[in-house]
Parts: sequence; C-alpha cells; structure tokens
Amino acid sequence: MEEKEKEYKRFTVSLPEKLYEDFEHFRKKKEMPRSDCIRKAMTAYMINEESINSLSGDVVGSIMIFMSHEHFDLTHKHLHEHDNEFTHNHAHTRDTEHSHEHDFIQGNQHDHDYTSRPIYANVQQTDLILKNDIQHHYGDIIISTMHLHLEFDKCLEIIAVSGSHERVKGVYEKLQRLKSVLSIGFFLVDKEGS
Repeated sequence: MEEKEKEYKRFTVSLPEKLYEDFEHFRKKKEMPRSDCIRKAMTAYMINEESINSLSGDVVGSIMIFMSHEHFDLTHKHLHEHDNEFTHNHAHTRDTEHSHEHDFIQGNQHDHDYTSRPIYANVQQTDLILKNDIQHHYGDIIISTMHLHLEFDKCLEIIAVSGSHERVKGVYEKLQRLKSVLSIGFFLVDKEGS
C-alpha cells in the first residue's frame, strides 16, 4: 500500500521588517528553503519547551533574554511641554539613530536631563519596567542578574534562578510574553542532580 502523501497547512506570519531581512539573509546563506527553516525553528522551540516541562521539584539554571531597547525621546511631542516642571533643554542635537549608535560604539557621552518626571514611554521602555516588576515578584527564586548593553538598541540579560520548578517556569513564561524580547534561552537542571 502506498504511503499517504503528507498534508501541509499554509499560514501567514507577520514579522518586523528587520527580523524578516535577517531571516532571509540567514536562510539564503544556509541555502535552505523558507518553509524548512520555519519547520526546524518551530520543532526546536517545541522540543525546548517540552524539556522544560519535564522537570519537577527544585531546579537551578539560567534565563537569558535578548531584548530590543529604544531610548527615551526626551523631546517627544507627548511630553507636557506646557508645564515648566516637565520641559527639557536637550543639549544633544544629533538625533539620528546613526549618530546615537556612533556615540555608543565610541563610548561618547551626550547630555540628557534624567530628572524623575512623567515621560512618554514606548513598548520597549514599558517592557523594561515590566521586566523589573516581574523579577521583583520572583525575588525568592532569582539569585542574581547581569544586564549587558550589547549595542545601542539591544541588550542581553542573564538571570540566575534556583527554586521550585513551578516558580522558575512562572518567571520564564512571564518574561517570554514581553513584546521586546527578541529571543529567550532557558537552561534548567534538577537541583538534586546538579
């Protein structure tokens, strides 16, 4: 009897332009069809998630978050310019992304008024606040964190965790939901066997 031909389902995926371009560059370099790349990525993701769910009891490990970061635009139109308390004398006139990235690479400083006040925040900035709040709620299992500024608009955070599998999995799942998380890695071992 002839083996039944595999059925395939089609679906549409929406991606940020930069991620799409990076993906296309990657798959062309590997000489892989787009569908094969996506299938393999989905399979790897599901295998990783299943291995995380197979543990129980006390665990130890790390969560690595690769996040996009967008800096505060302290001259943004959403600032309360009519209120003197919130006005801002922005001494830095080079406001293109290229010049900011150049400053980051060169280690140059540029002036901002970082006095506490209400400021319009975009998704990346509110995600940083949410990330901190999530970690405060899981302070019982977080041993330490290390935050690295990799590029002007990208950061890596490594969070060491130790405690019950349910609590550790809980913090991972909450961090994973943040929109500015580009990639998240999760490494766990059984505490008894570590």
